[in-house]
Amino acid sequence: MSALAPRRRLSLLIVRVPAVLLLALAPGLARAADPKPAETALGKVPADAEFFRSALRLGETVETIGQSRVWKQLWNEPEVQELWKKARAAYETGDGGLAAVRQFFADPANKDLPGLAADALSHEVFVYAGSGTGDLIALFQELAGGARYGPAFQKLLGDNPDDPTRTRVRIVLQSLAEKPERLKVPDLVIGFKVSDPAKVSAQLKRIDPLLADALKDTPLKGRSERVKVDGDEFLVLKLDGSLVPWDKVPLEMFEDKPGEFAPLTKHLKEMKLTVAVGVRQGYLLVAITESVDRLAKFGGAGPKVAGRPELKPLEKVAGRPLTAVGYTSQALRAATATTPEDITGWADLAKAAAQKADLPDADQKALEKDIDALAQAIARGLTKPGAAVNFSVRTARGWETFDYDYTTPGPGEPRPLTLLNHLGGDPLLAAVWRSGTTVEDYRAFAKWVAVFAGHAETIALAKVPDAEETIKTVRKEVVPLVKQLGDVTEKLWLPALADGQEGVVLDAKWASKRWHASLPEADRELPLPELGVVLGVSDPAKLGQALEGYRVLANKMIAKARELDPSGKIPAFEIPKPRVEQKGGRTFAYYPIPEEWGIDRQFRPTGGLSGKVAALTLSREHTERLLAESPLQTGLAPFADLKRPLESAFYVNWAGVVEATGPWVGYLIRSVVPEDKREKAERVAVKVMGVLKVFRSYGSVTYREGGATVTHSEAVFGDIEPEAGK
Repeated sequence: MSALAPRRRLSLLIVRVPAVLLLALAPGLARAADPKPAETALGKVPADAEFFRSALRLGETVETIGQSRVWKQLWNEPEVQELWKKARAAYETGDGGLAAVRQFFADPANKDLPGLAADALSHEVFVYAGSGTGDLIALFQELAGGARYGPAFQKLLGDNPDDPTRTRVRIVLQSLAEKPERLKVPDLVIGFKVSDPAKVSAQLKRIDPLLADALKDTPLKGRSERVKVDGDEFLVLKLDGSLVPWDKVPLEMFEDKPGEFAPLTKHLKEMKLTVAVGVRQGYLLVAITESVDRLAKFGGAGPKVAGRPELKPLEKVAGRPLTAVGYTSQALRAATATTPEDITGWADLAKAAAQKADLPDADQKALEKDIDALAQAIARGLTKPGAAVNFSVRTARGWETFDYDYTTPGPGEPRPLTLLNHLGGDPLLAAVWRSGTTVEDYRAFAKWVAVFAGHAETIALAKVPDAEETIKTVRKEVVPLVKQLGDVTEKLWLPALADGQEGVVLDAKWASKRWHASLPEADRELPLPELGVVLGVSDPAKLGQALEGYRVLANKMIAKARELDPSGKIPAFEIPKPRVEQKGGRTFAYYPIPEEWGIDRQFRPTGGLSGKVAALTLSREHTERLLAESPLQTGLAPFADLKRPLESAFYVNWAGVVEATGPWVGYLIRSVVPEDKREKAERVAVKVMGVLKVFRSYGSVTYREGGATVTHSEAVFGDIEPEAGK
């Protein structure tokens, strides 16, 4: 199921969406030659970096936005022009606290600053975190977990701390004191590619006296200085743990014995942190590091991120305009993943809670044994994460992105997703994936449910004397039905769907002028969303038997609930058999909708079965469309070969979604907006919908390649249509 939603990374989206949207609006814009990845920051950042993200060509984005019709439309809106006019007037007069800003930029020495700032954001912006970042994150997670759950855990163990706050602080301090060396400062560097390094360096030197003056009456006096790193000058601010008045930090109140945290205090005093700003090898760098000397690794000797084997797939986009690159190391991903140790900790917590039940020794030992066995089974199923890489390139209509996940793939080989031929051809939204759930998985799940249900029964009998009669009733009346439910699932449902393909689809091809009798009739057809589910079927006969088995069991459960309900409030009710029709070798099942409900007759939830495909939708017509073979038509690069093995696929026709809402927007305007204001409201609606349709479509497929799981996606954008006569 994890493959259903292709992996998105927020940091990339923040820079990618506006950049590619605007670049796609004017694909013919002249641009600089495309640098090779090794000629960007990838070729300068040290290979032991654990995190790297970069955004390129942001300057082209700014140029493009001014040339697009959508920008001109928004900019020329009277309201926008009025706000701009007021802002300029406030700046000229110095109102609203802008006098200082105006005075600052009036200084000739500052005249280059806006241009330099714009240039720094135009070419390439990156951030990287150095070696040890994953360890530090793991430490913080450990501390946060201990502080949050520690007091409760100790209470379960019978310690009953009187002061939960002290307990939380002690847990944090104990974790740090156990291995103080884990607390260290990894490199964090933000960089900007600049066209004129000399000018930027000159402006940075103006900061020296300002910073010295700002620090002269503080404990940081004298800690700023100029330092050369491999020939490049950096303005640095040196900090260390001695600046903290440790003698005033009452750590002793958290100690159980004198000097317990002295080694930790010694380590904290010796810790160093340096903030550095400077220009190196054409990049303006802002860094937080333990020592400024470590910045020599940027562009210096030694292997670089560009040379890591995980980034080899970048070769497939050689010569294409690169817009974003990301890399996350295996160590960093492992630091945020669930580990066997985490599972063991949860098991220990469960066992501590179980001890509160005060069970007989034999029952307590049996329960703890099963908790440990379940924890071991879960831990065996964990997969150690691998490194991850992603990169995007600009296309003539948007962007393409490739995400590589080097985590060892699960068992089994991908196969073609034949359900892509059963989505109605051109839906508004569709997602298809292959489930990994097997009969063996279900048996293991059922086994553990049965095991812990038995322990729950034991605890209930031991702690609630009156529970015996209820338990007998459950054993006699409920357990047999649950067993029958399990048998239907294990022997019929799962084998029937062993193919594993599942999908959801949204469309809007049905329409009506009056969907419900209570609504006024519209002057045009109004589409509604059509939601459908499609399944790959391995055994049609068993699928039919499973569905009938679930219906019969549901009726038995309703009858049993009515029989056991002392209030008598559960009405006599049975789920009837659906109506079944055969047409063209297909089977359709549905329940008629009573006319008195007032719903359009198109609405008739229908299940359908045709060979190896089953579908359930809100109408007979939609079910028929899904059962018919009609290859997915997206026009997107990831879907060029639908016959290759895939793990998942996702597609959304956003422009189509907006189009489908158009008639409803018009219907609402004509229904609620006064007649003398409708024309203006309709013009505004048309403009808004035009802007919304700038994003046209998005699609992705996930597959395996060379030991990695790859998600290839494409997003398509387009400018608004030109106004008539222009």
